[in-house]
Amino acid sequence: MLRKFEYSGKWLRRGIWLLVPLLCVSMAERKLSRQRCKNLIVKVDYDSGMRFINPIDVETLLTDHGSDPLQGSRQGDLILRKLENRVKRNKLVRNCQAYRDLEGNLVIEVEQEKPLARWIATSREGEWRKTAGFYISEEGNYLPLTDRFTARTLLVSGQFFQNYSHLHGKRGKPVLELIRYLDSDEFWKAQITQMMVSNDGEISLLTALGDQRIELGPADNFKSKLDKLHVFYKKVMASDWSRYSRISVKFQDQIVCE
Repeated sequence: MLRKFEYSGKWLRRGIWLLVPLLCVSMAERKLSRQRCKNLIVKVDYDSGMRFINPIDVETLLTDHGSDPLQGSRQGDLILRKLENRVKRNKLVRNCQAYRDLEGNLVIEVEQEKPLARWIATSREGEWRKTAGFYISEEGNYLPLTDRFTARTLLVSGQFFQNYSHLHGKRGKPVLELIRYLDSDEFWKAQITQMMVSNDGEISLLTALGDQRIELGPADNFKSKLDKLHVFYKKVMASDWSRYSRISVKFQDQIVCE
């Protein structure tokens, strides 16, 4: 009987130790909910190198263009998810997190999109046209341009990109994977300046060194084609990058140069 009482007392003490922190957290939450919002602290991830938005833009979105002021409002009346969704209306915002600190401030952390490519319209002769264009994200989503900041990315052109659904279809998957690869590989990111994709998926690349046009063909097996071309660069073109103006690697086990 004594052993049973000791066993019950042991679990009672454990229960109390678990209950005390929960009560403290609950009391702190109630206290915070009664506080007034003192300041709005906006943190934008400029470490990514992007400068699409600034804290003033974020505050404008949070307050619905000033119609819903936050400072002075009761913390308990602020719906954090609603505020996060307001900021995420800007398509150049990848993620947003809102929380309250112990000093009564509302803290907003914003992660910007980091586009991998920028679409530009060209004429049949390859000349750029004046156009608003758009960025392409890592997920293949189209993002708007902004006059405030221009991200340094791979330029893409061609009818293939004029249909939004192409990048999310079966044919678009290897094209998007190629864009990701060109962005992640140090050599090709420095060497390839523009990628052109026709409506039927034929790909051509323009280079920085040598000013060459590389005919890649379809995006399927692009890794093996680029590896083969990299070896060709090292062994044949290292001494003279401008030796050829056109290089085709679209055919298996064959490199055609002009």
